[in-house]
Amino acid sequence: MSTSSREGASAGDAEEAFRIGPEEFQRRKDYLRLSEEDAILLRALLPAAEGACASYLDRFYGEMERFEETRSVLEKSSIPHDKLREIHGDQLLVLLGGQYDLAYAQGRLRIGAAHHKVGLKPEWYVGAYSLLLADLLPGAWKICGGDVNRFIASVEALFKVVLLDIELAISAYFHSDHEKLRLFAKVFESDLEAVLITDLRGTIVHASHMTGTISGYAAAELTKRHLSLLHSPQNSLDFADVWQEVELDGTWHGDIWHRHANGGDYLARMSIAAVRGDDERVTHYVVEYSDATEAWEAEQSLRTRTEELARSNRELEQFAYVASHDLQEPLRMVASYTQLLARRYQGKLDADADEFIAFAVDGATRMQVLINDLLKLSRVGTRGKPFAAVDLGGVANAALANLDVALRESGGTVTIDPMPRVTGDETQLIQLLQNLIGNALKFRRPDAAPQVRVESKRFGHGWKISVWDNGIGIAPEYFDRIFVIFQRLHGKSEYPGTGIGLALCKKIVERHGGSIQVESQPHQGTAFHFTIPDSEVAHDGH
Repeated sequence: MSTSSREGASAGDAEEAFRIGPEEFQRRKDYLRLSEEDAILLRALLPAAEGACASYLDRFYGEMERFEETRSVLEKSSIPHDKLREIHGDQLLVLLGGQYDLAYAQGRLRIGAAHHKVGLKPEWYVGAYSLLLADLLPGAWKICGGDVNRFIASVEALFKVVLLDIELAISAYFHSDHEKLRLFAKVFESDLEAVLITDLRGTIVHASHMTGTISGYAAAELTKRHLSLLHSPQNSLDFADVWQEVELDGTWHGDIWHRHANGGDYLARMSIAAVRGDDERVTHYVVEYSDATEAWEAEQSLRTRTEELARSNRELEQFAYVASHDLQEPLRMVASYTQLLARRYQGKLDADADEFIAFAVDGATRMQVLINDLLKLSRVGTRGKPFAAVDLGGVANAALANLDVALRESGGTVTIDPMPRVTGDETQLIQLLQNLIGNALKFRRPDAAPQVRVESKRFGHGWKISVWDNGIGIAPEYFDRIFVIFQRLHGKSEYPGTGIGLALCKKIVERHGGSIQVESQPHQGTAFHFTIPDSEVAHDGH
């Protein structure tokens, strides 16, 4: 009987129920010897069914409330119980309606599929007919008016329809199970991963075709062999230890070396999971794995290249530091003596000599600035301080104090909004803001005093700090170049500098786990935005 014929007749359930052809349905009726005479006898029972319908439904729903399986179905139904009673009463009349054609068959198949979908077992469906027969047989006796032969014929017709109905419903159950098994088989035999099923001892009972593709063993060769057959001796982890963990925990995940049938080894990314029965006892294990050798080799290659690059960076940073540090003293001597020459002989030699001495002094001075900047750049990753809590408001004020002369000479103004506390290297953060604000003061328009604003806002898991100005701006095609060391957009005579400042800013920001971008248009000012993660995600990145 149907727990919800309207739910059972939905489009989804109709797709689950297979379609039965007219020849097949007629063959089933012929097996049961269900004839038109039987249909006439059953239609005659309709008055008895209508009279017994209320008591039948009371008993039917009483039985459904008795068992957890059927009670759960009622509780989960989206249809009110009074509506369900009406639907089941209609189904009783359909059963005795005498119209046992193809439409009747498809309707009963849909109901069977609906029962399967909500989790009702076939035995409950079959058992429900005992209630129907118990209520209909006394009414049938009355309808037959004591005619024993007619009563027996009516009872036989009733049993034939019940058997036909049960057969159709169970066919729908089997079809639904078959469709699920077909889907599982497709998944099992997919080309995504190798799949094995083992018993509790690890003996393989079934292997997918992908297992043969990866391992080189045909499925027949693996069946009845222990899973350890695939294990390679090069593993430091004994397969017995793996299997012991599986037996204890029910699962195991990891990478393990397998030996191919041809003798070569490959890395298997493997997952083993227990399959439990209705009583929660483990019955089998499902093993899934894929060949991860190429991915592992790529990871190893990437790790090697990363280590080599890190070592090369460390060596370059050390070289830059040593070179710039060791050049300080001889350069100081050159600068000192050229300045001494300038003071002693300025105006005492000819004009060419004065010009040559001026060139020497300027070159030595610029070289000192360049080496100092290189030294700062090389020290970002190698000689930075450990990260600690830093007040960016104090950092900005310290940067402004260092720029006091430049600020007064430019006639500019700098506005600093409330700043957050972050985690970082205070000295480097002062250098970062000093460079950005200093650039804003340096690259000013000749017709306007510089106006600089420093602001902060929440950004993801951290903060975005922005330095805005009203200066000469930068064309978009130069955005990538400005963060590269020694890349200058203007001549030294226009705007002095070494071309290292923004490269230093980028390196400081990246050490703090953030990023830096520029936003600008020529003659419309520039904004530099950099991010600093919160303390829990910041990293001291050397």
